[in-house]
This record gives sequence, C-alpha cells and structure tokens, in this order.
Amino acid sequence: MSIVVGVDIGQSVDPTAILMLDTYRPEPIDRDDQPELRHLIRWIERVPLGTAYDQVVERIAQVAEASRSWGDPLIVLDATGVGRPIVDLLKCRTGVPLRAVTFTSGDREVQPEYNVHRVPKRDLVTALEVVLQARRIEVVPDCPLQPDLQAELGSFDFGISARGHDTYEAASGSHDDLVMALSLAVWWGGRSEVGAGHAFMEAWRRHTAGRRP
Repeated sequence: MSIVVGVDIGQSVDPTAILMLDTYRPEPIDRDDQPELRHLIRWIERVPLGTAYDQVVERIAQVAEASRSWGDPLIVLDATGVGRPIVDLLKCRTGVPLRAVTFTSGDREVQPEYNVHRVPKRDLVTALEVVLQARRIEVVPDCPLQPDLQAELGSFDFGISARGHDTYEAASGSHDDLVMALSLAVWWGGRSEVGAGHAFMEAWRRHTAGRRP
C-alpha cells in the first residue's frame, strides 16, 4: 500500500488541486491469482485562487502529513512554471518525501536529479486513462469534490493537431486541475507495477493505433 498526494499548482486561471490516492494490490483469491494494482481516492480539495504561496505550501504539507494515517505518503507535485518555488518551500516545511514533475511535450521521461522528473504529459494522461478504462479506481463515499472531478474528466479533451502533435487539456471554459493532480498520483502509484511507465506507453500505442491521419 502506498499513499501519493498529487498536487497540480494553480496559476492565473486554475486553482491548486490536492488529491490523496491510496494505491494497493488486493489479496489474491488463489495461489495463481495476480491482482492488478487498484487506486482509492481518499481526499480531493482545491486551494482558492489568490491564496498566497506560503499558505498553499502549508495546506499541501498538512494534507500530506495527515495522510500518514493510511501509510507512508509521498508528494508528487507539478513543478512546471510557478511550481518550482513551491517545491523549495515544501522541502523546508515538511519531511514528507517529494517528487517534482515538469510536464514536457517530449516522447520520453528524463530524470536529471533523484527527485526531479521531466515527463511527457502524454505519459501522465495515459496512466490515468488505463486505470479508468480498467475500472481500477474508486473514491471513498465521503470524499469531497467528487462531482467536480467527474465534470473535469468528462470535459478533458485529447486531440491531435494538424501537425500531428498530441494535445491534452480541458475544454474551453473548463478546469483540468483535478484531472492533472489525479494523473500525477496515478502515474506515480503505478510505477512499481509498470517499470517506470513502459507498460503505460505500450497501452498508449495500442490505444492510439490508427488514429493519426
């Protein structure tokens, strides 16, 4: 069992999203059974737009430290753009381990430092798509903001530009902060199963086969 706190740092339009994900492998039914990892969302929240960065850091740390009730937590945070100073402040505020993820448009993950990852947004979204299609993700009944997450998932758009580039974003007028916080948490939570994302990429290739012009 592992607890991942996925954090998508808000900027001018989207608020900061914090999502606590419990990743576990069910008990096998028999000796030959090999259950796949499952994911349980335990907490979802948004930090309101305009909140000072020190208060954002404090809230992320509070959620991460509270999640110790279910296991050893790890923060996986969007360090793209304004997320970088948040990473530095969090390292000073809490002892919960942290992984900083920068979204890229590349085709493979790069890890320039131990706790720093440059990850194609494709990998993150595909990680989430795989577990959603397999119905390996659930939400605790009393988790807040469930309708908001469902609305974001319904409006999140995958597309291919005229030049053949992948695009992943919310539909016009919608948010994607909760989707990206969940994608970060699922992506990291599944790494022990997929060997640094190779299985997710294979699933992506199968899913998109024939969709390019």
